[in-house]
Amino acid sequence: MRALMEYPLVFAAFVALCGVGLITFGSLAPAAAEEAEPQRAQREQLLRKHVVALAELLHAGASGAVEVANFGDGLGLGVASGGVAAGDSILTVPEGLALDVNSTPSCHPEQTPEADCRIERAVHEAVAKGEASRLTGLLTLLVMERRRGHTSGLPRSAASSVLEVLPELNWQAEHGLFAIDPDEFRVLGVGTSMERWRVAAESKTSEAHNFIQLAGSGALGTEMGGEVSIEEVRWAYLMLHAYGQWTDDESLDDGVELSSKVVFLWPLFLARPTPEWQHGVKVRYDPARKVFDVVAPRAMKAHEEVLFVDRRLSDASALSFRGLWLSSRHRARLDLNVSAVTRDPLSQPILQKFGCGAQPLRLYVEARKGVDPLFLSCMRLLALANKPAKLRRAVEREEWTKDWPETLAIDRRSESAAAELAIGALQQALHRLAPASAQIRQKYGSERLASRPTARVREAETMVIVGLLKSMKELELLSHNEYLFDALRDAQRRPASAPSPKGSAKTGTRDSGGGGGVPAPPPPPPPPP
Repeated sequence: MRALMEYPLVFAAFVALCGVGLITFGSLAPAAAEEAEPQRAQREQLLRKHVVALAELLHAGASGAVEVANFGDGLGLGVASGGVAAGDSILTVPEGLALDVNSTPSCHPEQTPEADCRIERAVHEAVAKGEASRLTGLLTLLVMERRRGHTSGLPRSAASSVLEVLPELNWQAEHGLFAIDPDEFRVLGVGTSMERWRVAAESKTSEAHNFIQLAGSGALGTEMGGEVSIEEVRWAYLMLHAYGQWTDDESLDDGVELSSKVVFLWPLFLARPTPEWQHGVKVRYDPARKVFDVVAPRAMKAHEEVLFVDRRLSDASALSFRGLWLSSRHRARLDLNVSAVTRDPLSQPILQKFGCGAQPLRLYVEARKGVDPLFLSCMRLLALANKPAKLRRAVEREEWTKDWPETLAIDRRSESAAAELAIGALQQALHRLAPASAQIRQKYGSERLASRPTARVREAETMVIVGLLKSMKELELLSHNEYLFDALRDAQRRPASAPSPKGSAKTGTRDSGGGGGVPAPPPPPPPPP
């Protein structure tokens, strides 16, 4: 399963101390014998907190066949005994158990409004009137939820137990985006996907902090029990970005703004993320029943892990919002300049349908042995953007789209154009990283950069780009040779289970990108007799 647990994580601090159960212990050195008992006690305490949190959520109205489970590399949610079929609901969550600026779950018609109801109403009205952004509203609500049980008018709720499994408030001072030296982030972040994240985060949290302090002439802050610190808002910012659950892709995602396609269901705060749609649950809202249905993406066996989708999960987001980094299976968001593509207006709807129509084209790409299939398939579509009839014929062929994003080469000319387009876009992405190199050498000299977290992200994203660039240059070479291209296409069309004929190119596998990969070139043709 390509879950977060398959992205080995190296922790910045021991999980139990910061309250996050989303790690891979296999990347850590074995603990000393004298530390075994305290660590075991901390893990058991964290497990108990997860069990209590799920029990309170179920008591508050959530329902479904889920259980808290220890998967060896961290805690998460699993399918309870019996399993579920593909498309079946694993979990039903009433809208009152979601963090949402459009609802006021603490308000009851038959009761006098308490502080929590008044805060929810103030947030709802401010967002509806455009006086506050959705993100500001969500940050305000999460700060309120964290203060429950400690402030008059803010009694504990089912969400309070969930928050007890998350990192403490002081965690944000030592981990994640706000703990990184601003100068280091400014220098080492140039050209990376997180280049603007620190500035954006400081701006958004300051905006939300001002809203809390000043809304209603200070009444909102008073309702929360007095002075709200910027640290509380920053903590809430990291939690929202770490636990947001994606319901759909959004091609205009710029990597900074909180997507409108992200929801926050309290039960899924106990689950772990995956970046892949095929492995994560589908979240659907039913307005008639006023509930969210969490649906199985495939037939799932008992005790199989339930994962939510975080499309932004990458080296950059893991460091910025979770305070850790990926030691392998690197993933990066690439901003690709494809403005050189000549597009017929009739082609644009087709490109948009497959998520390949934006400029710049923003794709999440994983480092792998072969070519990332979505990247290559988008290049193939863009190569036909000036020929709408040919593009339409290609996408209407069932064999071409049935395994999307894995696709086959259309013909030699278009494959060559796709490779050339990809090389140009990737070279520009690589050049954006280059200008900072001189400043990095000047500032850090011979200092060991590997010790700096942002340098790890920079290295990982460079690896992703260089790996793709190498594969695209190989593809360009193959597509310029008729014999090699025919052998490549034959290899792609051959079923993965079929043995390769002697002397022919090897077929790609799922790990190497399947049909979207670039197999090893075949041997040269025999000399003429």
